Amino acid sequence: MSGKVLSKEPTILEALQLQAQGAWRSLDQLSQQGTASKKSLAEALLRALCTSPLQEPDSGRASLLALSHHAPRSACAIALSRSLLALSQENILTGQNESACATIRQAISSSINAVVTAGIQVATPWHDHLLDQAEDLRQILASQLDLAFAKQRGNLPAQLILVLGMHRSGTSALSGLLVQAGLDAPRDLMPATPANPSGYWESMGAMQLNDKMLNHLGREWASAKTLTGHGWEVNQIAAREWRIGLLNLLCTSFPAGGHALLKDPRLCVLLPGLQPWLESGLFSCVVFLPVRHPAEVAASLEVAEGTPKKQGLLLWLGHVFQAERHSRGLDRVIVDHYQMLADPKAVLKRCKKTIERAAGGMELKEGWQMNATSIINPRLHRQRADSEIPGWVIDEDAELWFELAMRVHTVMVEPKDSERERMTSMDRLWRQWTTLAP
Repeated sequence: MSGKVLSKEPTILEALQLQAQGAWRSLDQLSQQGTASKKSLAEALLRALCTSPLQEPDSGRASLLALSHHAPRSACAIALSRSLLALSQENILTGQNESACATIRQAISSSINAVVTAGIQVATPWHDHLLDQAEDLRQILASQLDLAFAKQRGNLPAQLILVLGMHRSGTSALSGLLVQAGLDAPRDLMPATPANPSGYWESMGAMQLNDKMLNHLGREWASAKTLTGHGWEVNQIAAREWRIGLLNLLCTSFPAGGHALLKDPRLCVLLPGLQPWLESGLFSCVVFLPVRHPAEVAASLEVAEGTPKKQGLLLWLGHVFQAERHSRGLDRVIVDHYQMLADPKAVLKRCKKTIERAAGGMELKEGWQMNATSIINPRLHRQRADSEIPGWVIDEDAELWFELAMRVHTVMVEPKDSERERMTSMDRLWRQWTTLAP
């Protein structure tokens, strides 16, 4: 019996880790990747583990029944784990946080027992590591329950569209294009300025909430040196309050059941804080990543914000790296700034296809306008880069950063055979960035 399970041991241990992280969407994807026979113990155990407590109770009954044919004690242990997770949610809703945390530890322990009973050894350090995540899982479940109740009340958009890109990278132009085509803009729009005469298509409320969260993390968007750290683990309460604020904004500033477009370059850095939502499986999410030549962004930032070009270059690297890394596993489209200016209809076509795929193949409403391209004005493309190294790249550090930025730009905008190929290249460049970053 144990030999059959051991062939799937890494996958099953990964399932335990994802369960302890509240990563229900990733768990579902993991269960679909199994290559073993659906009649095997390994497959049955994996599918029984990969069930979200946010689903209807009856939804996981078939997987428990299948597992009980192979390992009845393991099936009982997973059934107990599910019941304990359901109880922990009741504790969370009634404000009994200590009880919720203790119950979650019991649920995690019961899942581990199911795996051990099936013949897989779980080392003591790994067992303790999973149990230590109980408090984090309580916070994650609390945010997922907030989202679930908003959906139950019918206040939530059906789909969240995120535009993640560095400032001055065409994020506003792409957002305006998508809104004109049929997506929903926030009602509290930031007003246009001379720096962006066509508007920012950005929520004032979201910008204020995001700035406050960055402050809690000890960061600010214009400080490149703070972009490589993280602090979510020690800012769980602030993160929960931030998500509550964003949830209220989604429910009041966007039509219920629609396609909410949320654009703010700060989300390149803050996206990890939305993982509880993205992993809940309660709505679909699509990410668009506009990428513009780094020298053009640096020059545009200097004109619009007075940001020194070398600092702008570092900001570009930090934002592009984090937007790419944090959006992995989500439905996403990388949008080359030059292509958007030259052929906005082609960009709209790619965006529409991805939005529909993420929504389970459901076609967008009839009001989708493929000809909505008037907002794209090539005359506003004022800063242009050529193939030469800009004159402001005059010291050794800046030249190293610029060469790295050019390689990142190439990897991001050139077509790749697969997302895996792009991620591998970006991981290699990320290691260089973490070595060079000030």
